[in-house]
Amino acid sequence: MSLQERPIKQLNHNGRLAMTFANRRNKTIMTNCYQLPPLRASRELYMNATNPSEATVYMVETSGGLVAGDNNTFQIEVQEGANVCLIPQSATKIYPSFNQQWSLQNIDVTIGSNASLAWKTEAIIPFIDAKFQGRTVIQMEQDATLLWGEILSPGRDKRGERFQYTDVKTNFQVWMNDECLIYDSLLFSPQDIDLRQMGLLEEHLYVGSLWFIAPHIKNVNIRDINERLQRLTDIKAGAALLEDKVINVRWLASDLV
Repeated sequence: MSLQERPIKQLNHNGRLAMTFANRRNKTIMTNCYQLPPLRASRELYMNATNPSEATVYMVETSGGLVAGDNNTFQIEVQEGANVCLIPQSATKIYPSFNQQWSLQNIDVTIGSNASLAWKTEAIIPFIDAKFQGRTVIQMEQDATLLWGEILSPGRDKRGERFQYTDVKTNFQVWMNDECLIYDSLLFSPQDIDLRQMGLLEEHLYVGSLWFIAPHIKNVNIRDINERLQRLTDIKAGAALLEDKVINVRWLASDLV
């Protein structure tokens, strides 16, 4: 690995970002923000100045990526009536694990009554020999709204580095009171199985998931969504309505453009 490819940091870090959002007179504000480097957060931004009911916050990983042994923790609380959009500033880079340790990321979220959260994620990019484990657990009220996206890349595709990482393991859970609405686990180990074989990724490189939960979602025309997805020429995608409570869209693509 050349000097330019080496991670910026050399020591392990346990970053933590804890944020609490509340509704104050129909304006969403951040009432608490605890930042432990390398995780940082911007101040609240209001994309629509005439409608401050939704706050947008950019999350920053200042070290450039996760090194083996690192553990980044996010704790997000969206209180009753608050509306939040969280945007990672860049893709999550996972550096090689030369000591066989995992790079860890844990996300815990609570969404209160009549509140909403949109997490507009960037791609996870596992470098050659990387080992990544991600866990996300979301607790939400019945009248809350959630929009969540995840994208897994094959590696540094533009450098021809495809599926050369060791392991990528993710677990995504959504709970509504005591009911588990979503329990979604992925484990990709390219050294143990050819992900490009028929029935898996085939010629595609990127795996994406979009989850949407909202009151009255059962009224959405899922057939119409699938018909629209079938018109896309560059990706393979499909949508499903789960238990009249969740819409899940998955797609395979050969490029992020």
